[in-house]
Amino acid sequence: MTTPLRAGAEPDEYGCRVLSTGVSDYSDGAEDLVTALLENAQDRGSLSDELTLAARTWPERYHLDHGRANVLRALDLPSGAAVLEIGCGTGAVTSYLAERCRLVDAVEPVPSRARGARARTRDFGDVEVFVGGIDDVPAIEAYDIVVVIGVLEYVGAGSNDDDRYANFLRAAHARLRPGGTLVLAIENQFGVKYLCGAAEDHTGLPWDSVAGYPAGGVARTFSRARLTGLVERSGFTGTTVLGAFPDYKLTRTVLTDELLATHPRLAKQLPGFPSPDWAATGARVADEGRVWAELVDAGLAAHHGNSFLVLAGKDAEPRVWPRETLAAFFSTDRAADFCTRSVVERSGGTLRVRRTPLADRPGSAHGVRVVSTVDEVVDVPTVLDVVRAEPGRLTDLLGQWREFVLARAGELGPRLWDLTPQNLLVTESGLVPIDLEWSVDGCSADDVLARGILITADELARGGHAEGPTVGDVVRDLGERLGLAEAVVLGVVPAEARFQAVRQAGRCDPEYLAARTEELTRAWTVRLAEPSGR
Repeated sequence: MTTPLRAGAEPDEYGCRVLSTGVSDYSDGAEDLVTALLENAQDRGSLSDELTLAARTWPERYHLDHGRANVLRALDLPSGAAVLEIGCGTGAVTSYLAERCRLVDAVEPVPSRARGARARTRDFGDVEVFVGGIDDVPAIEAYDIVVVIGVLEYVGAGSNDDDRYANFLRAAHARLRPGGTLVLAIENQFGVKYLCGAAEDHTGLPWDSVAGYPAGGVARTFSRARLTGLVERSGFTGTTVLGAFPDYKLTRTVLTDELLATHPRLAKQLPGFPSPDWAATGARVADEGRVWAELVDAGLAAHHGNSFLVLAGKDAEPRVWPRETLAAFFSTDRAADFCTRSVVERSGGTLRVRRTPLADRPGSAHGVRVVSTVDEVVDVPTVLDVVRAEPGRLTDLLGQWREFVLARAGELGPRLWDLTPQNLLVTESGLVPIDLEWSVDGCSADDVLARGILITADELARGGHAEGPTVGDVVRDLGERLGLAEAVVLGVVPAEARFQAVRQAGRCDPEYLAARTEELTRAWTVRLAEPSGR
């Protein structure tokens, strides 16, 4: 297949087609290392464990982590689409687009980054990588989708002049076919983490965007109202704005306005606070999760997601976000075989959470696997939520959990591993399991009870909801309430450490698994000795 853009420059020595030079000299310092890793990688796909595990610093994670494409994995991109990606970087999103869509033209103004994108997508779908900017792309209606991820904030070089951003968006509009879609992701000027004092991602200064960038800078983000105004003034229609957490870079959750309005409990739980600080580390002046909960209850949350994912159409409403979907969330902080996508969707009059593996052919590693699940959304708290709010119910709820585990052991088999208090809802008619995604061969009811105590003690101690000077004391207290000796509970630590090692490394060799299990077992020993409340 071809496009007008491909009729231009011939590939250079790196395989990139150079349209123009000197468009940008931006660098985060990781480009050369990342390109070298990409050139030598055996697996360069969007879910590559090889690349994810090679990342050591934040810039390297930004280029290599397999969570980078999550902001697009939330969408239903047509397999037959021709895509123009502006500002492709080293191709972290490009590789996913190549896996999903028919054709991708990826344009990147920084030559060193374009070389990385070319190395990543070599012999990988129908992809061409160009050095240049959007003005170097023929203004012809050639694409079904234009993707602009983490780019709009830079096109005005920090200027407060709306025309510079609107002109860029008009250029994107001109290159879309009728019925095409703009997919744009950008940080929110008034994101909840910024309201709580987190450093602004581009300048490293707290309160910088909230105060309107008083000292200027290389980039500028926008409020929701200003951003949608820019998009609509540029000729787009049917604009949909979604909130992304912790941001568009390593997205965990994408939320709709409808979810915020109709299912506030889910809206408060799904983002997974606190959000990380990428630019700098500083003290937050307020708890991000608590502030977000107040914004949800006040009906203001739609304006305060940490990033926006904007979908806008050319002459038609965009269709890449399914109407029945209220939210999507991802678990990609794990080996590729275990990465999952979960969708909160309407089905008739019922709301369900459907979880599926991201890998085309997910496998088992050392007796561990993930399984697809479908759970009805019930607006009630988990056992752990109730215990936090009503400590006096702890003993009774632990007893109910124990009886539930013993009763379901034969039915669930290896999926029993996930039947911990965190995955049990407290309803008027009894306990209801959710999110039983993990399957671990050979686990027993005693293993699960001990594991549940260990994890629950850690969570309660971390949030300051448990008595006892150390985490180990909390473990002993919970064990006594359940009638389990301390030695029995602590005996599950190596099994939990092994599970976490497999979860992270997947199909690793036995020697590495043994070493990593020993390392994590030691980490648990340290954790048990730490003061409660940390």
